[in-house]
Amino acid sequence: MLITTSRKPSQRTRIFCRGLERTLNARSVNRGKMSLRDVFLKAKGMEADWVLVVTERDGNPSGMEVYQNGELFTSLQLTADLDGSRGKKERVKMKKDKLHLRCEVDELTDLVHKIFSIPLEDPRNPSDSNLLRISFNKQKSRPLMEFFDDNAQATGPRIYLQEWKLAGDQG
Repeated sequence: MLITTSRKPSQRTRIFCRGLERTLNARSVNRGKMSLRDVFLKAKGMEADWVLVVTERDGNPSGMEVYQNGELFTSLQLTADLDGSRGKKERVKMKKDKLHLRCEVDELTDLVHKIFSIPLEDPRNPSDSNLLRISFNKQKSRPLMEFFDDNAQATGPRIYLQEWKLAGDQG
């Protein structure tokens, strides 16, 4: 997966993209003057079928447009909490090749599994290490995506999903 931003991203959006790159099996690139077509060509050159474009509002990450082979697949509206993210000095011990998904929001399981190509957790052998957990946040009444490193410590970013829709869905 290739992760990029709108053309002139804020520092917070760039930090968010680097956080996703650090936790997912993905590569984040600065978009600069690249058109979306150029982004898709770069992804093809990297043999990445998926492109995630992070959008922002008022300098904060506010959405993700997910493309598969150059076609819009889904749009996600979100709120990102970067305050819990670790700084550069703290080394995250995330083993991307061992990352697994625990999704407690049934309607998101297949979608997230397909987009990020993360294997689902074996319910017979649960582990909080190298985990992407999607749970229903009762305080904010919306799904929450959290990443946990090799030591089962939350590593950030925390993503509150506001809304999601597949391309072609009426909304």
